[in-house]
Amino acid sequence: MSRVLRGVWSRRGALTTLVLMAAVVVAGAVTVLQFAEAAGTSRWLTAPLLLLGAVAVPSIGAELAVARREEIGLARLRGIHGFRLWRFLLVEPLLAIVVGTLIGLAVGAAGTVLTTRTWLDEASDALERPAVVAAAAIAGAALVIVGLSAAAALREPLSVQVSMRRRPRRATTLAVFLSVLVLVGAGVAAYRSRSAAGEPDLLVLLGPALVGLALGQVAIWVIRIAARSLTPATERRGIGAFLAARRLARADDLVTPVRLVVAAAVVGSLALSGAVSVDRWTEEQAGVEVPGARTIVATEIGAMGAVDLTEEVDPEGDHLIATAIVRNEGRLGERRAYVDAGRWDAVVGDFYDGTPARAASDAVGRLSTGAVPLQATGERLVVRASATTLPPPQVLTAPDGTRFGSGRSSALVVRVSYIGSDNVSGIATSTVRFRREDVPVESSVRLRECADGCLVTGLEVSRDLAAVFTVDPFRVLVSSIAIGETDLARSTWLPDPSSVAAALGDRFLPPDSVDRMLLVNLPVGLELSLLPNTPLRLVDESRNGSVPVLVTDEGADEGADEEAPQALDLGGDERSTDVLGIARTMPLLGSIGLLSDIRTSAVGSDPTVPSAEVQIVAAAGTPEGMLDRVAETTGSSWRTFAAVREQLGDTHGGAQTVAYALTALACALVALLALGAGVARHLRDYRRDVASLRVVGISVGTVRKAGRLEIVSLTGLVIAAVVAGGWLAVTLLLSGLPLLSLPVAGIALDTAPHLVPLVIPAVLAAVAVVVVGGRARAVRASTTRPSLLREDEG
Repeated sequence: MSRVLRGVWSRRGALTTLVLMAAVVVAGAVTVLQFAEAAGTSRWLTAPLLLLGAVAVPSIGAELAVARREEIGLARLRGIHGFRLWRFLLVEPLLAIVVGTLIGLAVGAAGTVLTTRTWLDEASDALERPAVVAAAAIAGAALVIVGLSAAAALREPLSVQVSMRRRPRRATTLAVFLSVLVLVGAGVAAYRSRSAAGEPDLLVLLGPALVGLALGQVAIWVIRIAARSLTPATERRGIGAFLAARRLARADDLVTPVRLVVAAAVVGSLALSGAVSVDRWTEEQAGVEVPGARTIVATEIGAMGAVDLTEEVDPEGDHLIATAIVRNEGRLGERRAYVDAGRWDAVVGDFYDGTPARAASDAVGRLSTGAVPLQATGERLVVRASATTLPPPQVLTAPDGTRFGSGRSSALVVRVSYIGSDNVSGIATSTVRFRREDVPVESSVRLRECADGCLVTGLEVSRDLAAVFTVDPFRVLVSSIAIGETDLARSTWLPDPSSVAAALGDRFLPPDSVDRMLLVNLPVGLELSLLPNTPLRLVDESRNGSVPVLVTDEGADEGADEEAPQALDLGGDERSTDVLGIARTMPLLGSIGLLSDIRTSAVGSDPTVPSAEVQIVAAAGTPEGMLDRVAETTGSSWRTFAAVREQLGDTHGGAQTVAYALTALACALVALLALGAGVARHLRDYRRDVASLRVVGISVGTVRKAGRLEIVSLTGLVIAAVVAGGWLAVTLLLSGLPLLSLPVAGIALDTAPHLVPLVIPAVLAAVAVVVVGGRARAVRASTTRPSLLREDEG
């Protein structure tokens, strides 16, 4: 045991790196694994981290094996072979991996609690069985990788193992094969991501790391080929440039770890691009659903009840607007929304500027037709009418032959259809009986449902159909149909074509028995010719016109087989349509649906369909008094825009981007460790090289200049490789990754590459190369004195 501890202490640098590497990989994997499990997303989001860890660990294993070359050679001279030699070689890495795994489990458990408490509804369990199994698997894989890396040292000739000099070797066939395999894997992952329909496989999830490693490998080849090509030219530009070119072409301490730095930065670019895309989507989708600072659901009072409430609370129309949405995601052809178009510009204003819905928002004001639904307030329905033409008295014959007359008992029946303040429909019926012509008669019935106001949706007039059937003319003049102060007879009414067609199509009526002058709107009232055997329905003139609408391009495509997309009123009945414009994205609806004016659609409509979600939207800066009155009246509470946005992220899987970010952070730590280990591994050799240069008369200043040129070259290469790799990864892979589960009619997720998410990881990677690489090239005269060579030889 004492010999093992002495060996651990003598190789504490490499073993510490292995401990930290194991801790980072295990902690990152455990945190992401458990966070993904709590968020309900794929556990394989840890795949890029595991791949980069598998690439970083072999260099540490090779370093440990190289550090023990002499011991291995001596052990072989003493006859130690087989299992004893492997145990002698792997006991120290095993201890380091175990310690690192335990540390990683502890950090991962704390990270799980912290991340789930921060980004999810509640904190998850600190450590679960799948995470422990994964940590054990990572530890076992790390030991196998270290063993495979050490196998190369065991196969070296004994003369090489006992040699004091360490010379660079060409890349082996296996290394070249793996490099090419990474390039092929990146291409296959990009191809497969195109066909991934929300369920990407492991290769697609590995795609970001594969693309990064591929670009990193290409960067290494580029820098070495360029350095070798430019070496003759640098001879004429000074010894500093020549030294930098020679080291870039041959050295391994900074160039090789660049591959991991680029790969980690590419994973970071993808994670940051995904987070930006999701953040922009939640903001735009929340704007689609809430065209203002806050919203309150008022479904129980109906669409027109919400309109009345906004007019009562905000008579100026500057702060509140009523909307209604029929989401109908099962039948997208009937997906629609209604807005109070007359208030839109004042309340919503420039809310949609800079969003995909701006064009549609600018056109909403054109939906207003000026049509106003008939509304009345009163407790009684009073009908005043006079008969201008009465049918003759009816003579009835009994079975025994007795004849008797019925007298003039003709009656006008008026039925008023309405929607009460509780969004429930009703019918009030008043019967006016006439005895003589041109004598005004009044009839009154109680109408409690309109005491607080109601919406009149239609009229129906008829003879008393319970009387004896007759086809004789029966014309009346209705001078008043009053509910409170509202006289419905003063509005303009039109016969409903369906009731006229029903009367004209009655085969029991004699030919030409129906007076074609069914309705005349007069200044003094309504002159009606009552149908013999059928009620005559009357509709408001405002309902007879076309409804202006805006449609989405997908909605227009669905209605391509018809003359135009079909508008529906609040009750779900068809209305003739006038399409004003086609937009890709619409307020309240997103990418599919039809938008119309709530007042125009309410004329003559039945109650708002139960599936409609009625909302009142408040603009920013709405006085608190208005907000409180609306909340008190509706019995609901306001939802802010930020709350809706957060809910969208939770509902549609926005937490997945957090898992990507955690993976990217762990990958960055792995790359930093690999870069730092590469610097520390070769720092002594670099100082000895500088000492050798000083022997032949090259100053420390010249060496520093060469080091600066080397760092600048690597930094520029890293920036270019990360930007290119990030662009490729975002373009080829981001759309195939499960960032969000988009709603059926939600706006599209923008997965196009953007400059800032690509530049930030590139700059951070460049800073890491400058800081860590600068430490590798920072030489002092005291640490590179020529006497160092004599000390090494001694």
